[in-house]
Amino acid sequence: MIVINIEIKNNVKEYLNQKNIQDIHIEMENRGGCCSGPVYIPVVKLGKPDFGNTYDLYMQDKIAFYLPKNVKKEEVKKITIKLKNFLGRKSLSVNGLLAYKESTWTGKKY
Repeated sequence: MIVINIEIKNNVKEYLNQKNIQDIHIEMENRGGCCSGPVYIPVVKLGKPDFGNTYDLYMQDKIAFYLPKNVKKEEVKKITIKLKNFLGRKSLSVNGLLAYKESTWTGKKY
């Protein structure tokens, strides 16, 4: 099994404690457009994933961290979870995972 260094910033821990949540997971959301085709971006979600059998579980600082099994873990050295605060709206972000484009997509060439 490949070892991944996961860092969860202190302000993230405080944010999760305030919300009484001990589980977070990464979803690769399709944020592509009609011209680019499917482009999958890593997004941090609160709680356990809906389909737990497609995720690997990592424990870090008493927080359960679920990472999709289809992420190329040999390319991941360090994952950092950070708290963003934009105009008072807080959310979590992830650094260390790359977005990817679906290789099977072929768009029309004009």
